Amino acid sequence: MSADSSIAYFGFRFEISSDEIAGLEDRTDTRLVAALSQNLDDFWSNFGSPGEQYLLFIGTHLAWLGPENNLSIMVTAHEMLNIIATTKAKLAAAGFAGEPSFHFQWDPDD
Repeated sequence: MSADSSIAYFGFRFEISSDEIAGLEDRTDTRLVAALSQNLDDFWSNFGSPGEQYLLFIGTHLAWLGPENNLSIMVTAHEMLNIIATTKAKLAAAGFAGEPSFHFQWDPDD
């Protein structure tokens, strides 16, 4: 049994096509390999229940919120600034271009 939840990430969010799923499953996707090289967090799943919307997050996992996870989190401004600086440096070292963002994604129960 599972419940609706939300994920919070700082970094990048990628929409995944069906032909990319095999590379994510076997961890050969170039984005996952790059993330692993810099010890970045990654998570991918189908967020489109009851349909399909596969998403990949790479960066720093901030929280998974919901009745079966954390109900709340607290991050100080100092901690958040450190997360931003550290994550941006790791993403750049891994070869990710662009400006990372905060992502808050609803994950409906299947």
